[in-house]
Amino acid sequence: MRWIRGKAKLFYARIACSGLAMALMASATAGCREPLAAPIPSAQSDEASPRRGGTLHLASFGDVRGLDSVTGEALASQMGELIYAGLVDLDAKANVIPDLATHWERTSDGLTYTFFLRSNVRFHDGEELTADDVKRSMERALHPTTPNALGSFYENLAGFDEYTTKNAPELPGVEVVGRYAVAFHLKKPDATFLTLMALMPARPVCKSAGHRYVDTWSPCGAGPFKLLPGGWEHGRSLTLVRHEGYFRPGLPYLDAVNVTYGMNLVTQRFKFEAGVLDVLRETLQADALRFQNDPRWKPYATLEPSIQSFGENMNTEMPPFDNVEVRRAVACAIDREQYHLLRASNVSAHTHAVPADVPGYNPNVPGQKLDLAEALEHMRKAGFPYDPATGRGGYEPHIEYVVQRQSFGEYTAQVLKQSLAKIGIRIDIRAVNFPTYLALTHRRHRVAFSPQGWSQDYPDAIDFYDSLFASKSINDEDSSNSAFYKNPTLDDVLEQAHHELDPAARQALLDRAESIVQGDAPWAFTHSYRFVNVRQPYVRNYRLHPSWTFEVREMWFDRIKDVMVTGALGPLLRSRTPERAGMATRRSLR
Repeated sequence: MRWIRGKAKLFYARIACSGLAMALMASATAGCREPLAAPIPSAQSDEASPRRGGTLHLASFGDVRGLDSVTGEALASQMGELIYAGLVDLDAKANVIPDLATHWERTSDGLTYTFFLRSNVRFHDGEELTADDVKRSMERALHPTTPNALGSFYENLAGFDEYTTKNAPELPGVEVVGRYAVAFHLKKPDATFLTLMALMPARPVCKSAGHRYVDTWSPCGAGPFKLLPGGWEHGRSLTLVRHEGYFRPGLPYLDAVNVTYGMNLVTQRFKFEAGVLDVLRETLQADALRFQNDPRWKPYATLEPSIQSFGENMNTEMPPFDNVEVRRAVACAIDREQYHLLRASNVSAHTHAVPADVPGYNPNVPGQKLDLAEALEHMRKAGFPYDPATGRGGYEPHIEYVVQRQSFGEYTAQVLKQSLAKIGIRIDIRAVNFPTYLALTHRRHRVAFSPQGWSQDYPDAIDFYDSLFASKSINDEDSSNSAFYKNPTLDDVLEQAHHELDPAARQALLDRAESIVQGDAPWAFTHSYRFVNVRQPYVRNYRLHPSWTFEVREMWFDRIKDVMVTGALGPLLRSRTPERAGMATRRSLR
């Protein structure tokens, strides 16, 4: 039950992220049609060595509510990666790598992991990080009074239930075994454990955070950047400055990272072209295409990894989708290429439950496909034969299809309607606002048909299968399994996959899970969405990341830049880099 509640909270965080993507996908082509400004060129050769200096300027039309490592908000997590360091981290291919820990050992039964910490690692406040801080931070993150949306991910820790529900004084699953060594004891072997240790809630926080969460605490970790007093103006901007005591010598190269919140997409584009912003991520559809197709910008426009999956969700507890043959017919009737064409800049047709860049995705497992003849055969087996020549037959009652107003789903609904009409399924589209859409489509016995999406919480295919299709993810309200799909065989396969530590055997289990979901079709999988990142050429070593959006620890500028920083941090940063900025002219670069 704890798991379901946790996932419900997480679901809102993730679906909000998907809602952001959907809103961006649906944005009208309101961008100006004048030619794009030319990129601001590099000042040095490709072989130039990295150098220190400069502030990376970013923007978003969203905002963050909190920067504590336990909050789990999508936008906040982007900055959390800069503030907090973990015992382990994820590399560019989502492999687990050492970070604060130099290495770890796992017992032969897979039940205990012992992490060995670097010595003389300093938090932002100068205090040394020890094993006591790791235990204190985990207990703070998982305490029942902490608003941790990801807390249920760690329920396999020994003593988790007693600690989170019965107010046990400590969490026995985390044991200090030396000043620089800490052991994590599990109830069962867990193939995802190391990956979960890279997530924000598992990252140590300064002693000033105490043993219990309070929302007035100022973020403080051991990451490459730190927050100074006055560095965060809620709803406006956030500036992080380099942590001079960062444990990786010489890094980061940047003096600071600044994000302006609440900036609309058109303004972001103009500021990016003017050189006020260094990287552009949120774009109108027309602008994304222009950057991708302009020969001057094309080398600097990159699609982010594919970690979001979208599909047509069929409530398996409601007619006609309580009939598996109807669901299979829908999966065969959809032309997914039409979805792609609606936003060719960053929407791709997709036929699997798991996005292509999530570990565990296997393209060799057959996906759903467009086949009208097979779709009609499934309709016949379901008892609803349809004759396309006469238009007679099929499923006579109209099905209500609930979609978020002004989302990408409102556009794809028209494609869906035309596709299903070819096999005798008629839908009525009902567009509602986002809160209503969430409340209705994730409540039991309320909505039969709706578009849904999911973005990875952690880089593992089981995140998608568990969250969307496992019986334990069904709830009467706020259900992340919005198809209310139950299959004991799938549940058993997922349970085995959780505890299987042999990579090959585990992949076989994940492949079987994919085959089960494909065959039972609680979703007709349709597409994947990716943001287009555009950077100025002088931005070096800016790397997209499969989990943290971007990686800037080794990023550097090959030009000395003037920066614009307002508020209390201005004097500090102006002392390092001269100030000058403006919309009408480009930032001074030399």
